[in-house]
Amino acid sequence: MRPRDGSEEEELLNELSRYRRYWTNLWSDDSGDIAKRTENGPMRYTEEPPWFAMLLDLLEVFSFEVTELKGILRWPIDVFGLISVRDSLDRNRNYIFERTRNNCQTLTAKQLTGDGCRHAMRRLRLAAQDLVRSCAARALDQPGLSSLLRRLSHRPPSPVRWLVADNAVKRTSPSEDKILSAKAFGYNGTAQRHRCGSLRSMMLSGARSTLEFKYAHIPVALEATIKVRITGGSTDFCGKFIAHTASINEDVILLDSGEEMVAFSHDGAIDFCRSVVAVEGNGGALIVDVHARQSGDENISCAFKKFIPVRCGWSRDTLDVGFCRMSVELQILRIGNKI
Repeated sequence: MRPRDGSEEEELLNELSRYRRYWTNLWSDDSGDIAKRTENGPMRYTEEPPWFAMLLDLLEVFSFEVTELKGILRWPIDVFGLISVRDSLDRNRNYIFERTRNNCQTLTAKQLTGDGCRHAMRRLRLAAQDLVRSCAARALDQPGLSSLLRRLSHRPPSPVRWLVADNAVKRTSPSEDKILSAKAFGYNGTAQRHRCGSLRSMMLSGARSTLEFKYAHIPVALEATIKVRITGGSTDFCGKFIAHTASINEDVILLDSGEEMVAFSHDGAIDFCRSVVAVEGNGGALIVDVHARQSGDENISCAFKKFIPVRCGWSRDTLDVGFCRMSVELQILRIGNKI
């Protein structure tokens, strides 16, 4: 997304340009190029945590939603670009949204439907929890605390976590594409800890759009990687898989296939868009739900399971929606390196 010199598009990129210069000057010697992708994925030390493992805070990212279009943009829009997060583990990009121009996501206006409700597809499909390596991501540590998932380092952690949104709207040709949002902002985990344990929302307003960012600061948390595998019955169904903690009334969408059939691998494992969530480590609970509809049937079948995560290792159970049986596996991680 390189606009022509002197264009309105270039002016909209000024904030990101300043941030990139700031990051390069501060961190490039230690962390490499600003575009470098994090090499640290989830499920590290799941089997055998080192002796210094401890429970610390995580940031749960629930959603980014385009709530308003401004200026020349009109619904529907085809969106591509990236949203990435950096924490003090390696300060490299941890993608939560990443689409090329040839793989856009279509967002639509709210429309009145037959049930009297207004529906829209305005939420960006996040590929993660803090959040992507092969459709799985690791949990984001809380900079400014003794970071969960941070390597031993001689340099003290930064108290600010940076999030970057760089998205464009696809037009007929690349030269006609328009910037939807170009923002960089920080989250100070230390200063915001008094607000932990509840759903938070931040509005990101720009010249072309307003985005709503929903998140939660999870205290003394565990990282849970969720895997669901079909073990019996029909595999021809569409469905929505969600997870949420008992304490926060907001869903993490693992997969929403819409009207399409759920995709799965050769061993029956369902291909989630997102598979990592944060859950409170001191008495927390994680609920995994499925809402499924078999091919040719209008009825939706639901099932859920509640997990009390162990401090490290696996938790297993089953989901049964009648026409299909599924196994659920949680791989739990707790690891913080003391400095």
